[in-house]
Amino acid sequence: MLPMLPQDKANHVVYGAALALITLIADPTLPVWAPFVVSAVVGALKEVYDQLSSRGTPDVLDFVATAAGGFVVSAAVFVH
Repeated sequence: MLPMLPQDKANHVVYGAALALITLIADPTLPVWAPFVVSAVVGALKEVYDQLSSRGTPDVLDFVATAAGGFVVSAAVFVH
């Protein structure tokens, strides 16, 4: 049986993948690593915002999950 991601982490993976896909659609000529970097940077900024604003709960694993979504898209583009 496969382990289940908590809903919050699964959402972050989806958001990271969506950011990467939007990046690819906006400029398909970008290097293969660019969608991952965009997802990682946005994920990091979101967690910094959560920390500084006290409006969310900063979590390193949220950042990792967001970056992972971007990594999956970048890896798929690389393999393709």
